[in-house]
Amino acid sequence: MELSGSLSEMDFAQLIGLVAHMEGILDIWKLPGKRSVRLFVKRRKLRCVQVNGEFIEPLQAKVLMAELASQKRGAFEFTARSFRTPCEIPLNWPLDKIMLAVFTHVNEHRNNIDRLPEPSQRFVLTPLANVEGSLFLRAAGDLLKLPEGASAKEIARQLKLPLDQVRYYLHKLHERGKVKPADM
Repeated sequence: MELSGSLSEMDFAQLIGLVAHMEGILDIWKLPGKRSVRLFVKRRKLRCVQVNGEFIEPLQAKVLMAELASQKRGAFEFTARSFRTPCEIPLNWPLDKIMLAVFTHVNEHRNNIDRLPEPSQRFVLTPLANVEGSLFLRAAGDLLKLPEGASAKEIARQLKLPLDQVRYYLHKLHERGKVKPADM
């Protein structure tokens, strides 16, 4: 079975709802920045994610899911077929939980846009931070452990993530007492 169309006609949530119970590969292209995405779906789980032919890290995949959830441009095609999981370490993320987390995240991001820290504001970890307990902290932890801390702009550049996404993560971590503004 093949399913094809445009994200302007069928949003990402509807699309994932349709393909979640199948096994196959969802290709999405004509995305901003001339990117193409390939999602490998098997047994109601997202196994792997490729962007422009390269497998991406879990944090980048999480950010990409949020981007796709709010994306209205792009074409897609789902091809139902069996496959051997092609990435070295599969994500194995349940699709229903991904979609719930992504839409909660997108709504929170929209509601907090005015409260996000300035891109140049520096943050450091607090003793409450568990670096292994968060994909973002695992990736940005070394920068946030520096005596001078790190800014959203520096973290975004280093991790190749959208700046507003990093600002949002820092905002949420600050609310939870896991990071604090660096003393300058």
